[in-house]
Amino acid sequence: MTRVLHIFGRLNRGGAELRTLDVMRRLGSGQPQMEFVALSGLPGDLDDEVRSLGGEVHYCALDLGFPWRFARLLRERQIDVVHSHVHHFSGYILRCAAKVGVPIRIAHFRSCHSGNSATLRRRLQERLMRHWIDRWATLILGNGSSSLEFGWKADWGTDHRCAVIHNGLDTTRFRIAADPAGVRQEFGLPTECPLVIHVGRMDPPKNHERLVSIWASLAKIRPDMQFVSVGRIEPAMLSELQSQMRTTALNNRVVWAGIREDIPRLLLAANLMYFPSRWEGLPGAVLEASAAGVPVIGSDIPPIREISSRVSTVKTISLQSDNSLWAAQGVAAIHQCHDRSLARNVIENSVYGIDLCVKAHNAAWQGHDGRGIRAHYCDRQPLVSAPK
Repeated sequence: MTRVLHIFGRLNRGGAELRTLDVMRRLGSGQPQMEFVALSGLPGDLDDEVRSLGGEVHYCALDLGFPWRFARLLRERQIDVVHSHVHHFSGYILRCAAKVGVPIRIAHFRSCHSGNSATLRRRLQERLMRHWIDRWATLILGNGSSSLEFGWKADWGTDHRCAVIHNGLDTTRFRIAADPAGVRQEFGLPTECPLVIHVGRMDPPKNHERLVSIWASLAKIRPDMQFVSVGRIEPAMLSELQSQMRTTALNNRVVWAGIREDIPRLLLAANLMYFPSRWEGLPGAVLEASAAGVPVIGSDIPPIREISSRVSTVKTISLQSDNSLWAAQGVAAIHQCHDRSLARNVIENSVYGIDLCVKAHNAAWQGHDGRGIRAHYCDRQPLVSAPK
């Protein structure tokens, strides 16, 4: 059996981690054995689920002893594939894997922004890491064209190792009965109120400050609107957001729900999602909202534009636009009728379907090059949109 070792900083509820677990859940018996390394050396939110699915989590902190511990782990576990999800630092990981003789070495880019300031030290480090990826990677993947363009190079299509494998969403989780009244009752909201949702951890890329400003503009137009934010809460950031809300129409109208296990249930109860991120890779929350039939108003950045080109219920607006435009577009989206089961089928049968994603990953782990993956699993998929 092929043994695949995934490299992450920590197995918390990030998009890359969750989408990798979606693939793991879909794998049948006799498929690759999935193991994980946490470079932080710290336990994460998803560790127990990995183990429940038959995987292993190894805590291997980046300190002076890392190269020896990592090499020993690769030998002892007889790893066939190292699949690294840590942006340009994958160069160092794949170099270590090559020196031990791991035959398949994958660098996977999942964002169109590193999140770091471009200091001289970081520029030099990135140059070295890019050189090592070029030298040691047998396959270079992105979860979207923009991720490969940013992480690797604009003309990535000329590199036979490169391919886009879009994040795959398991839409079976959305085949449940909608419970809008129950969700509103749980949060203490009026039964008939329109519900606006956001799903994303409190982190600068998610742009919660702008989200609250947009919500405040919408609340002026529609005083009956209620709002819920789902995702990991950072106390300091929450305090700032609450201070921001005290001077707006949002005061006491936002539920900060924290981490939830019932995202499909919450989305199926919602009427609208705003997603004003500064940068993303391929946002799973937007795909999940689309599968639930929730219209999305997102920032006009490449990953969200890519989804909107395939799914008509996703609209993009520039972050430079006034909050009033964001609010007006939200009101218009709520008034449109959406067939939620049709929306789920759109995602299921597009490049974002989980089955296609699993097939493409299996091809990667079996040693196919990027050109073969593009030809057989990605390029042939049609663009699919729900009727407008």
